[in-house]
Order: sequence, then C-alpha cells, then structure tokens
Amino acid sequence: MALCRALSPAEFDAIGAIVESRTIPAGNELFREGDAGDGLYLLVSGEVNVVKQGPEGEHLLAKLEAGAVLGEMSLITSDARSATGRALGDVIVLRLPAAGFRTLIDSGSTAALKIAYAIAEVLARRLAAMNTIVLALSAKPGTAPKGSAPMKTQDLRELHRTMQVWSF
Repeated sequence: MALCRALSPAEFDAIGAIVESRTIPAGNELFREGDAGDGLYLLVSGEVNVVKQGPEGEHLLAKLEAGAVLGEMSLITSDARSATGRALGDVIVLRLPAAGFRTLIDSGSTAALKIAYAIAEVLARRLAAMNTIVLALSAKPGTAPKGSAPMKTQDLRELHRTMQVWSF
C-alpha cells in the first residue's frame, strides 16, 4: 500500500498488528455520512461509490477501485464522516482503526508518525490545488490568473475527483 511505502518491515508489522480485514457485501456501507470516523480503509478488491447527501438527493463524489484509500481524515481528526462509502459489489477492505492508530501515535510509534506524515503530505497537495481553483473561481470575468480559463461544471467535477484520490 502506497501509504506505507516508507515503513521498514518492523514498522509495517506494527501497523499490520492492528489492521482488520473485512468483507463488505454488495450494496452495504463501509461508513455513513455523519457517523463518527472510526478508521481508514484500504480497498483491496472491488469498487466503492463515495456519495454525499445534497439538497436534491444523493450525489456521487467518486467511484473508487482496488488500491484506493478512504477515511484517512479519521486518523487525524474526530470529525464526523463527510460522505458515505458504499460497496458496488462484494468488496474486501483493510481497516486501520483510529483508536489503535492514536494509541500508536501516543506511544511514539515511528510507523504511525510516518503514516500521519504521508496523510499530511497528500492533504497539503489537495489544499494547494484547491487554492489555485478557488483563486480562479473568485476572479471576475476577464481577471482570472494568467493562463487560466473560467471553470466549467466538468472542471469542477474533475477537481472534486482529484481531491478524493490519493496521489503518491
């Protein structure tokens, strides 16, 4: 898993000791929008739709495949889930529970600190990309930053997809 690329074998074993394998039947939820974030999920096999409730009903935010990571924010904050993860078919995930991860952090685990660093790195990239987009969106017609064009709906969808994908 790319999230663990910097771990030594011993550090990988420390994380592996708290990881749980789960099989989620088709149509069932890994987690639900508004619920407490309980851990990170690595999608081992299958596909998961990430959806969010809006004023006009449910909106598809992302369709994730094997290798994707979901719920990374729950390892850093105790905030409620911002979306629902739903299995399209039967899926297998590895769950890194937030409580176990925080215990490792509190004990000074190098493995947990490296994972937290990797999460921070991805979030920093997402924020930098978002800042550029916000600047382009907030520009008055004809005053957008040099080299940028007005945003279209498809551009916004692509931005959102980019914000949801782990790119290491």
